[in-house]
Amino acid sequence: MKNVIVLSILLFSAIAFGQIGVNTENPQGILHIDGAKDNPATGIPSTAQQANDVLINSSGNLGIGTTTPSNKVDITKTIPGAVKITDGTQGNNKIFVSDANGTGTWRNTSPAVVIESNAGDLRTVGTTATYLGASATVTIPGYYAISPRFIGDKNPANCSSLVAYNLSTSSTTPTNLVYPVDAHFPGGTSSFDFIYSSSIAYLNTGTYYMLVRRGGGCTTYTSRNNIGQNGFTLVLLK
Repeated sequence: MKNVIVLSILLFSAIAFGQIGVNTENPQGILHIDGAKDNPATGIPSTAQQANDVLINSSGNLGIGTTTPSNKVDITKTIPGAVKITDGTQGNNKIFVSDANGTGTWRNTSPAVVIESNAGDLRTVGTTATYLGASATVTIPGYYAISPRFIGDKNPANCSSLVAYNLSTSSTTPTNLVYPVDAHFPGGTSSFDFIYSSSIAYLNTGTYYMLVRRGGGCTTYTSRNNIGQNGFTLVLLK
């Protein structure tokens, strides 16, 4: 009989006021549970009092530690670790990711994607874009930091010549160039020019070839066959 009376009181309260309070006579939403029974009889609970509360408002939002949830699930906690999801895939340093349907699970973090080209060859650099042997294959499309490296030996030592390079999807003709142009005008009395640069561009899957050309200021201009002096690095940006 006692249970029937209690149930009747709860139903009457829900019908009359549209709100149910558990451990509180002052519900702030459709369903309000005061875990520590420390909320005031009137007015809004303090931040400390809300810390042990669970509430569902008229929008269907669930608040944990807050009586004013602004999202479907709104969790407020003053120390790290407000959410714990234990589904068997959890582990140290894992990240929580979702599929196309929004279903989440824990996954290992992906290692950085760094692609090194092979070393270019010792070749004569002409005044038209020429493939010097450095290439790399991209298997994951995305934005990449592109860092070419090039050293050219020139004759005579004090000659000055424009040096330009680009990445192409063809080794014979400039095709689908990665950026408009990366041109440099090294000078001085040295017998070689060195150019290290960096840029960002979107790369589709495929093989990219570094094409290099020079201006007409030098009698001869020759590339080197070293990965640090005739090649490039691609780093996928997260």
